[in-house]
Amino acid sequence: MAGAVDVGDDLRGPDAQALIEAILCLRDAEECRRLLIDLCTIGEVADLALRWKVARMLAAGATYEEVASATGASTATISRIRRFVEHGAGGYRLVASRLAESGAPRGGGGDAATGGGRSTP
Repeated sequence: MAGAVDVGDDLRGPDAQALIEAILCLRDAEECRRLLIDLCTIGEVADLALRWKVARMLAAGATYEEVASATGASTATISRIRRFVEHGAGGYRLVASRLAESGAPRGGGGDAATGGGRSTP
């Protein structure tokens, strides 16, 4: 198909690689925020933020009920994210570990289990 984007099955396609390289050149949170504003819809960023919050809560030992109550995510979404936290490529755990090592904020100044106290709409 003309104009198709090639990300590859495991995000190793040339277009996915170009996006990854663009993300890696960002220097700070403000630059990342600016790219997200230009690249994604607010809904897409909200979906990514929700997944990250669910992953952090699951990694911290929260139950499905606690996660659902705090985030509004469905049990199907929570289950899917849990599979990737436990058996995925290791990205969730890698980033969580690096954030913990650096002492970097995880969103809203809260802890990993609560996701920084972000209110749910």
